[in-house]
Amino acid sequence: MSELMEAVQYAPPTESVTAPVIKSVPKPKHEKRKKSKRLSREDIEMVAALEAVRSDMEFLHNCFDQTTEPILVDSLIYELKAANLKYQYYICQCKQKGIVCGDIPELRG
Repeated sequence: MSELMEAVQYAPPTESVTAPVIKSVPKPKHEKRKKSKRLSREDIEMVAALEAVRSDMEFLHNCFDQTTEPILVDSLIYELKAANLKYQYYICQCKQKGIVCGDIPELRG
């Protein structure tokens, strides 16, 4: 057995290998605001149309709350759906163009 023990060589203990530590770069406390670009006439018209659709939706909601006639209720439901789709369309268009507007919750920066 001693011959066997002499034949086996033990490797000296090695230092444990660890992955390198990656440090994250801290963000500045006060980031500079991006310079706001001037809106084109088309962009201004789009935001105005969005606000008009939003006010139409508020009006339709008020009418819906006060209406008791079944035919008018059905009509208002369809009008509200159409106005909602227009609103979503204008929101998507504004987001694609990078338009920020504080008055509209979906476009706040």
